[in-house]
Amino acid sequence: MIDQSKNCPENAIDNNHIKFIALLMSLKKTEISNHSAQRRKQLLEAACAVIARRGLSGITVNDIASEAGCSYGVIAFHFKTKERLLLAALNLVASNYEAVWSEAMAAAPSSPAERLRILLEVDFDPRIARAADLAVWMAFWDEAPRVTAYKRRCSELKRRSLQSITDLVRELATLRSLDIDVDAVSQGLYAITDGCWIFGHVTGQNGPQDRKRYRQICLTFLSAFFPDDFSPAPSVSPR
Repeated sequence: MIDQSKNCPENAIDNNHIKFIALLMSLKKTEISNHSAQRRKQLLEAACAVIARRGLSGITVNDIASEAGCSYGVIAFHFKTKERLLLAALNLVASNYEAVWSEAMAAAPSSPAERLRILLEVDFDPRIARAADLAVWMAFWDEAPRVTAYKRRCSELKRRSLQSITDLVRELATLRSLDIDVDAVSQGLYAITDGCWIFGHVTGQNGPQDRKRYRQICLTFLSAFFPDDFSPAPSVSPR
């Protein structure tokens, strides 16, 4: 006996209706997911704003909720605990740094000297080295020795950054047939960039001209080892 139900118009309508409902549900889930991601980012930006002003010591979820213009419950829904919220805030600033770094290096030329220049541009890029950004970094660096999760994330980023510098210094030294201590030069350059960040944070000297001067300080250091690739500045002393 032939099953006529397969060719029944009513079944075709039902199947199309089911597919349509499934599509609507999928779109709704995507909309909810996008809204949730946007809300999480808003909460993390509020957390960073509070951290930049007050540091990590003594801040509460209510402080961040007030900054975000929401209730305690909204933050609890998205992050469960203050510890998770703060770690997510650290991941946000670290991810921002990594995104700017990746974008710059993807477009960089193959020359190791030019790639080193671009790395220095990234370290003092206004998208990641504004006063508020530095304040957030300093807060987490201060707590990193006591909070394992902060230490792990900060150390991971620092190791990757230092390795990138070391690889480029080694490549440039090989290209120029120079016998230098690659690790010492790389760590020295990295220490100078960190020092400029700290100096700018402590003194408040972190405007566009200040960041330009910090980049030139780093280039002056490199010129001592690679005079054919980097020129010292006539005057780069901090004010």
